[in-house]
Amino acid sequence: MRPKPRKNFTDHTARPTRKRLPDIILRLGALFIILEPIWMLLPFAGFLYGSVMHIEALSKNPYTAKLVYFVFPIHSLFPLGLILITISLLVFLAGAVQIYTGKIFKRGLIKTGIYRKFRHPQYLALTIFGLGIILTWGRFITFIAFFIMLWLYFLLAKGEERHCREIFGSEYDTYRTTTYFLFPGEELLLAAGRRLQSPNLPEWLRIFISFSLVVTIAVSSGLIIIKGKSWLRNTLPVIAGDYPLTDHTHVKIPLLMVKGPALQAAPSEERRNAFMRNSFAMLLSSPKIREALTQVDLEAGSTLLAFLTPGRNWYSEGHRDYRQAKVNAFIFCVKSPVAFKGDNFREFRRNWQITSLIRIEGLSGDRLAAGLDPTGGKITTEPFQDRMAERIDFFLSGL
Repeated sequence: MRPKPRKNFTDHTARPTRKRLPDIILRLGALFIILEPIWMLLPFAGFLYGSVMHIEALSKNPYTAKLVYFVFPIHSLFPLGLILITISLLVFLAGAVQIYTGKIFKRGLIKTGIYRKFRHPQYLALTIFGLGIILTWGRFITFIAFFIMLWLYFLLAKGEERHCREIFGSEYDTYRTTTYFLFPGEELLLAAGRRLQSPNLPEWLRIFISFSLVVTIAVSSGLIIIKGKSWLRNTLPVIAGDYPLTDHTHVKIPLLMVKGPALQAAPSEERRNAFMRNSFAMLLSSPKIREALTQVDLEAGSTLLAFLTPGRNWYSEGHRDYRQAKVNAFIFCVKSPVAFKGDNFREFRRNWQITSLIRIEGLSGDRLAAGLDPTGGKITTEPFQDRMAERIDFFLSGL
């Protein structure tokens, strides 16, 4: 019996592999296109994540404490930040609808609508969104991350433009001459960037130099803004009153409760003011706070400087009603030969000496309304530490 001829398994498997290779490439390309929104949003996601990570760890280290400061006065710019965030969402949706419907229906180069003036409206929208975040709740680390995000979007946009020039050729070159890369006036910045980089340098070195320059600009400009705000501040938005040390003496200490920035999320100015007045009443009426203050060294020339921070239930439904929301408080005891008169804060601060800090947890308007001590949590007293000045600077940085 003659044996059956053996099949050439090498040839049999090699031919389909060669046929499958283009198919695999096409599938990978399709996967990349499907995931394009993810690639596009990665820098923005990094910007948001980098803005909030390890805030407590940063604030506890004296070398990184300034990274949690607010660069801009969010106490007054909060509404503008919300407006910018709303505008950015509208711009992003308009650009996304145009570009993806154009791709689906193969309309070629999109030059109408928002693309008539801006070549990268979605990156522009994310930039505006980032600026809105900075004005709403932007810490120094957020400010730095914003510049890095802009740098990454610049690189992504340049890569997309090279791709578009390969596809559309001279049509895209003409389109570029009549539109903005991101925003009006950008050509001056782009020209300055080109002058700073030598074309003879390798690509990786040019990218490193540009990144270093962007981070340097972000850090230096942020420090200048923070320092300038501190130097120019001569008034404070406060609720002022006198704190009676006991019920049986006429000795009273000035109490200044600073309005904002920690509670800026309240929905309206009227609601914020009502919340602040109620919180001030809680500070005045708490026997626990009074007992804690009698144990610290308060004398003539002393002033109590109070700041509020969100409590445990602040982000639940309770924050909509100032009578339900719980807040925490920091009361700094300071001595100064100069009394604060409303418009002399720089002089007052220049002469003060911080003596101690009282931390209060769980101030509750519900408890106050029920006739109970509004302080439901613990109170701790700390003697002077260098970090106390940093803590005050953090609170004041948002004003």
